[in-house]
Amino acid sequence: MFFGSQFFHLDKVDSTNNFAANLIEKGLCQNGAVILADEQTLGRGQRDSLWESEPHKNILCSFVYFPDNVSVDKLEAYNYCLSIALVNCLKLFQIDAAIKWPNDILVNNKKIAGVLIENSLSAGKIKSMIFGVGLNVNQLNFNYSHATSMAVIADKVFDLSEVSSCLTQQFNHWISFVENKTPLLKQQYTSNLFGLQKVLRFKILLHELDGVIVGVNENGELEVNIEGNVRSFKNKEISFLL
Repeated sequence: MFFGSQFFHLDKVDSTNNFAANLIEKGLCQNGAVILADEQTLGRGQRDSLWESEPHKNILCSFVYFPDNVSVDKLEAYNYCLSIALVNCLKLFQIDAAIKWPNDILVNNKKIAGVLIENSLSAGKIKSMIFGVGLNVNQLNFNYSHATSMAVIADKVFDLSEVSSCLTQQFNHWISFVENKTPLLKQQYTSNLFGLQKVLRFKILLHELDGVIVGVNENGELEVNIEGNVRSFKNKEISFLL
């Protein structure tokens, strides 16, 4: 077991990613540390959004990783392995999920988990990575209409420790594929993409149009067939209209 070699369980924190960053800055964080909180006051999602979560109901955690002489070219592979870990963790609890590019996790077109990865880079190498995860487990009511949880889907209460342990085990498993088996990670990630080979509605700049997701390229950009032409998009260049 790699992740979980050092463990912090917090009653309340502004953000587990912020807590992890402070530990790294003070030299108090081991490689593979896991920070788990019962409540976040300023949990963050993608695009500077807030992550809504009731106290003691969900998984709010950060994984800390110090890669050994790893190139920034591997950043997408780490995103792949965490996304796959979340999907497979849910599958072990009989919940079928999909990855909405780049790393939101959906069930029945609703968001059940989100990822925020923050990196420190130097001279083309990855110095440190903080993998922030919010997984909705036992929360039943959301202000955001497109959110869901494991309890909503399965109509039962889950053991948070069991879910957390499962996610950590899955992440430990899939991160071992980054160094030598990135193509396998990419294949696994692509096969779990939400909307793969289906017509979806997108917003690109100020335009709304239909397209078909065909996969991701070597840089992790989303590839979409639009009117017979396959175009590649970076994060924030395209959005889904669900």
